[in-house]
Order: sequence, then C-alpha cells, then structure tokens
Amino acid sequence: MVQQSGPAGPSDDPTPAPEARSGELADLRRQVAAYVAAGADESVQRVISAVHRVSRRLNRWYDQQLADLGVSGGEWTVLSEIARADGNWLTPTQLATLAHVAPSSMTHRLDRMVERDLVQRTPDPSNRTRILVGMTESGWALYGSTIRESDLVESDLMRGLTARQVDDLAYLLEKLLAGLDASPPLTTSAPDRIADGGVAG
Repeated sequence: MVQQSGPAGPSDDPTPAPEARSGELADLRRQVAAYVAAGADESVQRVISAVHRVSRRLNRWYDQQLADLGVSGGEWTVLSEIARADGNWLTPTQLATLAHVAPSSMTHRLDRMVERDLVQRTPDPSNRTRILVGMTESGWALYGSTIRESDLVESDLMRGLTARQVDDLAYLLEKLLAGLDASPPLTTSAPDRIADGGVAG
C-alpha cells in the first residue's frame, strides 16, 4: 500500500524509553539482546520483534473474539473480503482465491454461512450464469459489531501514546509496507522463521 497522505515525517520525541524490569517489554529486550549478540542489527530487531509481539497478542485476542461469536476464521475472511470489495459482492471463485482455499471448500463454507443467514447468493445481473455472494443484514450487523468491539481493544492498546505519536507510528508502518511492495519476496529456509512468522518470537 502506497502512503497517500499523512504527517511529513515522525516528530522528534524527547520522551525517554519506558523502563522494563519485568513482563513483556523486559522479555522483548532480552530477546533483542540475544539476537544482537548473535550478530543481528539492534535497531532492526527492536522494530521487528516489537511488531511481531503486538501482532501475535492481537491475533490471540481476535481468535478468542471470533470463537465467542461462533464465527470461524474462514467465515470472517469471507465477511471481511465482501466488506472491502467494490459493490460488496464477490463470486465464489474470487472468495476462494482470496481465502487461498479450493473452490469446493469455499462452496461448503458458503453453504454453512447461508444457513446462518450471514451471506446470500444471487445471480449476477450482468451475467445470469454467474453467482454473486454478498452479506445479509445479519452478516453486516455481525461485521459491524465485531469491528467496533475490536476498535475498543485496539484503541486501548494505543492509550499510552499521544495523538501525534499514533499518527507518526501509522506513517512509519505504512512507509514500511510501501517498501515491502517494492521489494522482492522474502525467502528463507529457517524452520523457526516459517513456523513463527519470523525470527522474532
């Protein structure tokens, strides 16, 4: 994603780094120190390790949130892809591609979601031989309430940052993502990186 707008750049923040005697931050710093001792760049590992830990913590919360709602990760993928699609309709084949599953698996998933009144199938007005999938009112209600509940948790995560710091953090992460789009795919044969989503753990 290319950054379209945002602050000119991160501000110079004189705030000292938070103290870390125990807990997540202390463990992070021990981990970074171990990587540096093995030859890694400290600045890079501070960023990558912190991003990975925040992502992992949020993913655990998201998984629990969906489990409490009785929604599988695969079903949530269908709802979120429809929500971001142009016109909020997709074909089953498009959904299977986006979800990285076989078309037959997506068919069974959609059958279950139709039974739960989360999505509906309808013929494409421009091509009657093609089926489109969209959310029902119940599906939109579930999607909206889930996003709002998640936003409360995510906002609480940012409570220790000022509004400017949040903007700066967003700017830098978006710039990092833009760089990924312009870089060749990362390749590695390290089993722990494949299993854990990176060296950072």
